[in-house]
Amino acid sequence: MPSPGFQTVAHLSDLREGEGHVVQYAGVDVALFRLGEEVFAVENTCPHQGASLAEGWLEGDRVVCPWHAWCFELRTGRMTLGDYAQIATFEVEIEADQVALRGNATPLA
Repeated sequence: MPSPGFQTVAHLSDLREGEGHVVQYAGVDVALFRLGEEVFAVENTCPHQGASLAEGWLEGDRVVCPWHAWCFELRTGRMTLGDYAQIATFEVEIEADQVALRGNATPLA
């Protein structure tokens, strides 16, 4: 059972290493990425032209947009190619096989 304020959105066993997986959380499409035993959750929509970031690829702990290669840090949501865009990140809690999220779709400052 997730901690207070967290909502279960997926099973860890369903997430493939390094691949994006889209879930709905608080009315927003969220991309989950599994790196080892860690899971990162970011807003799924690229702020440039709306591509699904879950369809992108990972370079280390960064997701690369599949349309125009904008890169975002999974931990912070910050763009790595400049300082003019950011995506929202969400807190992740993993308990047993459950992946739960907490947060909102406002990019972190």
